[in-house]
Amino acid sequence: MLRNHKKTWSLVIATMLSATLILSGCGQTAAPTKEGTTATSKPVDGGTFRFGMISSPSNLEPAFLEENNGIEIGKELYDGLVRYDPKTLETKPAIAEKWDYSADKKVITFHIRKGVKFHDGTEVKAQDILDDWNRLAAKDTASPVSFPLEPIVGFKEVNSGAAKTMTGLKKIDDYTVEVTLGEPNAAFITSLGHPAVGIYKIAGAAKAGKDFGTPASTPETLIGTGAFKFVKWNADQDVTITKFNDYYGNKVHVDQVVYKIYKEESTALNDFRAGNLDYVDRMPPGQQQAIIKEFPGQTIKNVALTTEYIGFNLNKAPFKDNLNLRKAIAYAIDTQSVIDTVREGISTPANGPVPAGMPGYDKELKAPTYDKAKAKEYLAKAGYPDGKGLPVIQYSYNFTQLNQKVAEAFQGQLKEVGIQTELKNLEWGSYIKALQSGDSQMFRLAWGADYPDPDDFLRILYSKSQWGANNDTFYSNPEVEALFTQGLTETDTAKRMAIYKTIQEKVVAEQPAVWAFNTTYLELFGKNVHDFTVSALDQKDMRTVWLSK
Repeated sequence: MLRNHKKTWSLVIATMLSATLILSGCGQTAAPTKEGTTATSKPVDGGTFRFGMISSPSNLEPAFLEENNGIEIGKELYDGLVRYDPKTLETKPAIAEKWDYSADKKVITFHIRKGVKFHDGTEVKAQDILDDWNRLAAKDTASPVSFPLEPIVGFKEVNSGAAKTMTGLKKIDDYTVEVTLGEPNAAFITSLGHPAVGIYKIAGAAKAGKDFGTPASTPETLIGTGAFKFVKWNADQDVTITKFNDYYGNKVHVDQVVYKIYKEESTALNDFRAGNLDYVDRMPPGQQQAIIKEFPGQTIKNVALTTEYIGFNLNKAPFKDNLNLRKAIAYAIDTQSVIDTVREGISTPANGPVPAGMPGYDKELKAPTYDKAKAKEYLAKAGYPDGKGLPVIQYSYNFTQLNQKVAEAFQGQLKEVGIQTELKNLEWGSYIKALQSGDSQMFRLAWGADYPDPDDFLRILYSKSQWGANNDTFYSNPEVEALFTQGLTETDTAKRMAIYKTIQEKVVAEQPAVWAFNTTYLELFGKNVHDFTVSALDQKDMRTVWLSK
């Protein structure tokens, strides 16, 4: 379909990934399919899809779509130049109908689809893309998710405040944008599916000022390009979006989606039982197997491209310059027992930063696994025999019932080898600020794929360029930094994967984290829900779902 498209890395990724979910029986006429959706009769239009969401999004401004819930809603409000097929994760055209490469792969020409409308009815043109992307890159914006634009010539100057616009971003005419990269970049096109680079009306953002993307947003200021448009956000209660009738793509079936916000999984589950929800995205710990039995054919086990880990702040004591202490904790953590008990067998142990199923995953990677004797051995090497002299370590996590149970289990395991911890839970907004500012000491984080490429789990989490944004361990290694560049510029797939294998070996050897789980999520949907797709990015496609009467 696209000229030179088969030569891009995105198609290689699509053929290597599996987005298969365990899904059965979405409604009385439904039959499960291998893609993790449901084959149904003719869709019915209308109705409100009531989405039970655990914890509030932190922001709906594209520049700050850095966590699951913000991304979940943002992807419906903002279309980018490309999008991901929810079943295969293949990169497909969206606002850009096609793109071409120069012979050296450094210049990409995007051809903008004519007739794409903003939610206020005006047409999207090339200058809108330039304005949005330059704003995303700007120093004053201070976006933690501007990384898709880093390869563009002039990004560093705009990001540092030395320039207002990227020299590598040009408008050729109203429907053509030319992007010049510093070097060929195998992940660039794929990364553009992140809603952070989605297109919105910049005049609305300017009018809203500091309120843009917050609960104070209005439909007159938060103006996107997606299949749904913004209606309202009641802080800590719900977010409402409604279908956009002038959307250029396939028309959606439901009239609106209401994301009902809950602090605890058990409250959402009870609301589902009462008939007040069509879907719940997280289940309470200790009840998952019972829920599967209670709602036969209505649960999804979504094997997501996610790695959950314990991070160490390498800029703070006691972890700074103390590899032995970090390894002691790694050997003290028994992830399999936590999976078997707290997580009820749902999830698998991680062996490094890249999750199983992602291109570049190395199943032979040898990260430390549970060994109590070795934990005590390394604790002594760290200068704290049996934990003597080691101050209490603060272990922080964002609050959910499951996160709390897991944290308590890890706390008990560390205590067995002499490591004392203090648990600290925070709501998401405060938590992410603490991580990015370097205030945390040891912390829990789950990193789900922003885009289906190993670069997203390695460079984005362990490059010095991401300090204060996504690299919350503040890890840095000049040799690894050089390999990050090689991984992006290498066009041979086998050679590229070999580079990422080496990166993983080096990062694991320095233990900036304990990689605990490759996460599987148990999710629950109503009997009247049809054509519901959950991707391996753990994103739910509201453009195809419909509700039977």
